[in-house]
Amino acid sequence: MHIIVIGAGIVGVTTAYYLHEKGYSVTVVERQPEVAAETSVGNAGHVCPSYATPWAAPGMKGKSLKWSLQSWLGMESALRFSPRLDRHQWRWLGQFLSQCNAERYAINKARMGRLARYSHSQLKAIRERLDIQYEQTTGGNLQLFRTQEGLDNAGLAAQVLAEAGVPFQLLDADACVTFDPALRAARSQLVGGMLLPQDETGNCPLFARALADWLQTQGVTFLLGTTVQRIEFAGGAVTGVRTEQALLQADAYVVACASASVALVKPLGLSLPVYPVKGYAITAPVSDPAAAPRSGVMDEYYKVAITRMGNQIRAAGTAEIGSWDTRVRARDCATAIKSLKLLYPEGADMSKLTYWAGLRPMTPDGAPLIGATSYSGLYLNAGHGSNGWTTACGASRLIADKIAGVTTEIASDDLSPLRVI
Repeated sequence: MHIIVIGAGIVGVTTAYYLHEKGYSVTVVERQPEVAAETSVGNAGHVCPSYATPWAAPGMKGKSLKWSLQSWLGMESALRFSPRLDRHQWRWLGQFLSQCNAERYAINKARMGRLARYSHSQLKAIRERLDIQYEQTTGGNLQLFRTQEGLDNAGLAAQVLAEAGVPFQLLDADACVTFDPALRAARSQLVGGMLLPQDETGNCPLFARALADWLQTQGVTFLLGTTVQRIEFAGGAVTGVRTEQALLQADAYVVACASASVALVKPLGLSLPVYPVKGYAITAPVSDPAAAPRSGVMDEYYKVAITRMGNQIRAAGTAEIGSWDTRVRARDCATAIKSLKLLYPEGADMSKLTYWAGLRPMTPDGAPLIGATSYSGLYLNAGHGSNGWTTACGASRLIADKIAGVTTEIASDDLSPLRVI
């Protein structure tokens, strides 16, 4: 059985891995000349099964309005909203707002956590089997709180973690510095933190490229620099994918190309509840190893994730709803720059910053779309949002099991692309 995977980001590559493990012949088609060259390349680096949480939460309506106003006033903000004459945008926003209540939040968080924890186990299995090195740290990640309100909210989150059996430790400011001594310069800014000992960090594109290299030695074909122009179909079944060079045909097809999945399946009459949320990131060389983060931290006040990746530091933050433009200016990354300077003022060489922006494919309820579509032979593994690095391995194992017709190891029907949102 031959299967074509469209997309060679972290999700597409891990999909190819699990399909190969099932014994299928696999071809991966990617429009970029390199693996993991779009959304995956600017990933914040956090593998956070303990922190997989939907953006649609109680209170988010008010927070979104506040952040949007701050952005329009030129202030640092975790969220920007750029309204467009786009029916798809407004439909997605309506669906998103309908999820911002306690009942839906509990349901969405439970399934996202289930998938993230499963995915973490799959990631570790690949790492151990293939001995892939990707600048990973495995000592836990730290959420940092600058206000008492933030710490109080952490207490509420801790109850959810405890119910799910996820280990955590609430820390005071001094204990945060003990965990990460480089935070000593920021001690006066901190109220406390939450240590998530099972969470990790790692260089996502480094992992994806190493895995793709191994897959090619095993006979998996990667057609890089090849754009899928359209999906051919007839009588409710997919018959092939058309590229600039040829019509490629297989027994089954998996669409795993992040935000581009929406336009690709639209001609088939499939309207995916996925909208791109533009994310920003900066990367700087480590200037003083003793003053740089030891692993990963999440600055909850500014919503900025900071990660040590070998001899570099990545800081990712600010989300923009409504922009398909991946160009980036220094001022777009002001929030990430501010957070990094405040927490690790001597750790990064800020004179050598590089900037990145990319489109993260978000669903209104936060959970990805994993499974069969209404077309015979067509499957989706898309809509992972900002959690792609955290959920890719688990989602890809699930899609391979579904194609093989075997029972998945975790409940997965509520992740179906056909679910009602």
